[in-house]
Amino acid sequence: MNALLISLLLAVAPAAESAPPLPAPLASLGLRTGMDYAPVRSALLQHGWTAEPHDYDGAPPIARYPEVDCGQGWQAVCSVGYRKGDNVVYLAMDPAADGHLRLLGAE
Repeated sequence: MNALLISLLLAVAPAAESAPPLPAPLASLGLRTGMDYAPVRSALLQHGWTAEPHDYDGAPPIARYPEVDCGQGWQAVCSVGYRKGDNVVYLAMDPAADGHLRLLGAE
């Protein structure tokens, strides 16, 4: 289900420079599209967010981020959900050629 939501988000999302703002809980932490996932993850964890369980079987696609699930193929994206109380956010990320994950958007 998460992968479907992220896929739909990416299918209708404009380019990063005109991307819609991130949800208020993320924007209030100073997070923005285009950021590397490492500081995004750090900020969320430091502010009491916990990663949602992943949807994949077996070993994580990215060992250093076991909470992240990634698609396969030419236009694959990675996704992860975070929860804090009743709030849940899902992040969509681009697995860049340099090995980093860039935040594409969230809902």
